[in-house]
Amino acid sequence: MNVTQVPPAPGTRSVAPRLALGPLGITVRVVVAIGILIIANLVPALATGLLVLVPGASEVFGGSSPWGFGLAVVLQSLVLGTVMLGVWGWMNGVERAPLRAAGWSANRLSAVWLLLGIGLSAGTVVAVTALIPADGPVRSDSTLLSGQTDPVMISLLIAFSLGLAFLQQGIPEELLFRGMLLWRLRERPILAVAVTTLAFTLIHLVSNGGQQSPWEHVLYLALPFGFALLAVGLLLWTGSLWAAVGVHGGFHVGTVIAGTLLPPVTPATSWLAIGSVQSVIGVALIVTALRHGRRIPDGTTARP
Repeated sequence: MNVTQVPPAPGTRSVAPRLALGPLGITVRVVVAIGILIIANLVPALATGLLVLVPGASEVFGGSSPWGFGLAVVLQSLVLGTVMLGVWGWMNGVERAPLRAAGWSANRLSAVWLLLGIGLSAGTVVAVTALIPADGPVRSDSTLLSGQTDPVMISLLIAFSLGLAFLQQGIPEELLFRGMLLWRLRERPILAVAVTTLAFTLIHLVSNGGQQSPWEHVLYLALPFGFALLAVGLLLWTGSLWAAVGVHGGFHVGTVIAGTLLPPVTPATSWLAIGSVQSVIGVALIVTALRHGRRIPDGTTARP
């Protein structure tokens, strides 16, 4: 199948990818993206397994030791580094395009779009959770800080949570799904949104978000489905992958804030409510963006 190429930027040369964009090519790309993510998440486990073989390492890094939190951030960074390496290899070897084509670049507005995504996503999570009938009082032993008063430990816990939200999940997963995959399918935006959103959603069937039964694993999918659509919608309007990263990381930030400051709610109810609200906002952003001529950006020709 022939691949229609987006017109190259002035002074650049358009090179066709080594793998066409038919059903097989799309399937292979989805499998590769998921494979890169699986490998990246296995790296910390492998590194930890090797580290515990070092005499005395368990005592140094175990428990609530500051060194343990430092190690956690390093392991989170390994996930991001592994994904970046995998995406770079695929982009250069198969797509014949630089890493920045998938959105891995920054400009003067990147921080603004990142913060906008965080605010929108975290804000909806907290607001929706606050409107759901409480299932009991706030439990201090189940919050992020868990009664901590030591400023150092509080800082380490916050750093760990931010690392989990962005280094281990938000940035690498967005680079794969709203970056590499969405970019390659950009000439067919509806298909691009459908494929990347469904693939991203379905991998969360194996997520551990407090599900207690197979049916709850299905209900839980409302969350990744919702913020995936929200991430695409904001990406289309801003032209920046960092807006999608903000939405993804902001979801986790909002979840921590809600769990720390608000009374607990029935999990399944919150999954469906938050997912539904973010889905509606995301679809509205996607539809209006496409109607206004916004397109999935090519990082080599992206607007500033």
